Amino acid sequence: SLLALKAMGVSKVIVVDIMENRLKKALELGADAVINGKEADTSAKILELTGKRGCDLSIETAGSEVTAAQLIKVSKKGAVVVFVGYSPSGTMTLPIGMALDKELTFKTIFRYRNIYPLAIEAVSSGKANIRNIVSNYYELDHIQEALTDCVGNKAEIVKGVVKVS
Repeated sequence: SLLALKAMGVSKVIVVDIMENRLKKALELGADAVINGKEADTSAKILELTGKRGCDLSIETAGSEVTAAQLIKVSKKGAVVVFVGYSPSGTMTLPIGMALDKELTFKTIFRYRNIYPLAIEAVSSGKANIRNIVSNYYELDHIQEALTDCVGNKAEIVKGVVKVS
């Protein structure tokens, strides 16, 4: 999401996560600011970083009711909130009254469906440099290790790639 936003010319991108390695990687990839949601009041920090104006566009990728509510809280009047993350239960309770007061627009997308041509163009044109997003490489002979590591070690592995040659 960070790379896509930067490729589309978004001027300021703030990334929130609870895993330090992902936050470090976000800074390497061009995030203007990062917030560790376990260590800071995310809403207060976003408002501070935006001069109390809030966000024009927010993308929720965690599938968390907490983060979805935070984005509604820090959105400007008339902003857009995009829901990408799928909650484990498939349901969320959100502050809809606040969303109505702010006249927010909600958009949803399931696993970035129908945007592959745009993504391919962004990568091939150099607008999105995906090379640096990968933190771990594995040979095809070690695919089981790759799967085990990527599922069981999310705090350390940002993106894993299995090389097929």
